[in-house]
Amino acid sequence: MRRGFFGALALSLVLAGCGGGATSGSSEAPKLVPDSAFPGLLLSPDELNSIMGTSGMTPQTPVSQMGDHRNLLPNLNCLGVWQVNEAPIYESSHWKSLRQQMVRSPNTDQWDFLVVQSVVSYRTADGAREFFTESTDRWSKCTNHNVNIQLNGQPLPGWHSGDLTKTDAQLAIPYTRTNGDQTRSCQRALALVVNLILDIQVCKPQQPSAVTQAVDVADKIESKLPR
Repeated sequence: MRRGFFGALALSLVLAGCGGGATSGSSEAPKLVPDSAFPGLLLSPDELNSIMGTSGMTPQTPVSQMGDHRNLLPNLNCLGVWQVNEAPIYESSHWKSLRQQMVRSPNTDQWDFLVVQSVVSYRTADGAREFFTESTDRWSKCTNHNVNIQLNGQPLPGWHSGDLTKTDAQLAIPYTRTNGDQTRSCQRALALVVNLILDIQVCKPQQPSAVTQAVDVADKIESKLPR
């Protein structure tokens, strides 16, 4: 009887050990973010007022189409840093959906504060990761770079980039935008979150130190993602 008892006890311990090991060693892939979540991801004017340290941020109508300014800046290493959501940058990555919104204060072309926030979805997390990896290579080739462009014989605001900061899931680069006596301190950020790319631009009146609010906007959007 004692032999049978200890045999059953040993068997139960082995089974319990196997079950526990399987549970602790397993990990689920991150859940893909559906396009239906888009409307709740972009930040509100009040949230942007807080991040940008201002008031009166006014949203423009959201758009779902990429821009295309390759005729103005054919250098693809810098085009995707100069402007958000450029078709020549994204088209080979087979992106799925886009929601982009400009928010500015005052609400004129002579704004002092600007945020362009966007979310781009992919069908798979690998697709988003591949785009982020390619962007890391391109952005690294557009540091400390000047962009001077004319449109219809008139100069567009000048642009000078700084140094790239990068992690496994986020890129950030400061730049200065000059337009006559209106100099703006700006930042671009690109973040990878599962199957999403967050493509962000912010500008504010000239600052004594580098602007970091594009990263703040990206982080805030990420905090809203369904878990």
